[in-house]
Amino acid sequence: MLWKWLSRKVLDTVALFNGHFIEVKAFYAMQFDAVPCVTFIGELDVTKAYAFINEQMKGSIVQVYQHSYFDHQEQQMFFNNTILVLRDNRMIEIGNNYCQVLHTTSQYAWANQLVKELAAFRIVNNEPAIGFTRHTTMN
Repeated sequence: MLWKWLSRKVLDTVALFNGHFIEVKAFYAMQFDAVPCVTFIGELDVTKAYAFINEQMKGSIVQVYQHSYFDHQEQQMFFNNTILVLRDNRMIEIGNNYCQVLHTTSQYAWANQLVKELAAFRIVNNEPAIGFTRHTTMN
């Protein structure tokens, strides 16, 4: 088994680098040699979610990968995406207002609990929606 891990090479980066950063499901498959289960939560304040995850799981975080950018107006760095590789074949992606929790088939309870805790950081948009109205009757 060790020889398989040591001899592993990334042969197809097309699937790995989809868009502006790493495609997390392809990365999980390459990292753990398995297909992940994915639990998703959207509408998040990702700054608060990241701080929460970083604090709660600091002992389990093995690696952190980020795609960051410099904002000229704010004169500071911000992240677009963060991928946290955790122990026990787990991974978390934090993106633009969402979080994906990747895990094994035996970790649904852990993923569901984490997502319930992250729900506390939901962004509530009180602005009225602007768009087209759909009419159900014809004139």
